[in-house]
Amino acid sequence: MDTQEFKYTIGDKVYKQTPLVLGQIQQLTNLIKNLELPTEITPLSLITSLGDKLPTAIAIVLKDPNIPLKNKDLGTFADEIMFELSTEDTLQVIEDFFSCNQISSLLEKINGTVIKITESLNQTKKETGSQTP
Repeated sequence: MDTQEFKYTIGDKVYKQTPLVLGQIQQLTNLIKNLELPTEITPLSLITSLGDKLPTAIAIVLKDPNIPLKNKDLGTFADEIMFELSTEDTLQVIEDFFSCNQISSLLEKINGTVIKITESLNQTKKETGSQTP
């Protein structure tokens, strides 16, 4: 499987963006938990929705090759990039995020997995005669 990778020079450092790992997904989920996201997500609508959380979101998705993801200080990283990342580069990071992480494809796979699990559970209930929901 080919892993898509994007590189950005921010200030005097080079950062990478690759498909999310579980820890990053958890961090993003916690960050956007109470946000109202638009029904049609575009880079501009995402910037508007995230507001002051945007630097942290970018800090979550970007990787400093010299620091393991689990050791990354999001607050410090967000502060560092906030005044270094141009508007154009911000839009590019967001566009690349959707290229790296095929969200609709992932949601389809999750839905398929849930259907398979449900079917398996229902088959087990039929075979054992279980009446529990």
